[in-house]
Amino acid sequence: MKKVLLGTTLLSTLFLFSSSANASYLNGNSYAAEATRHATAKKTVRVYKVTTGKYEADNHYTFYGYLHKGSSVKRSSYLMSTGGWVIKSGHKYYHNKRTFFLVAKGNWYYK
Repeated sequence: MKKVLLGTTLLSTLFLFSSSANASYLNGNSYAAEATRHATAKKTVRVYKVTTGKYEADNHYTFYGYLHKGSSVKRSSYLMSTGGWVIKSGHKYYHNKRTFFLVAKGNWYYK
């Protein structure tokens, strides 16, 4: 019985130390993939550049500029847990592995 318990303990500690925890950052491209709906801004709103962290609470928001009235962008189809709608456009609001753009919640667009 002691040999079985000792063997189980050794195997479990070996398993714990052999598994490496690769904490990677969240992917901004995954967030931007949600932006598929066309939207036209009906009022000028603030746009935030979001740099992804290792988990959602670690995302960093910085003011990027304004989305002006009449501007056309793609937006996410639902309010994201990040606090607003993810937007993208072909030239100004890009996305990559670490960044995406966000407009805070509110009634800012035409469908």
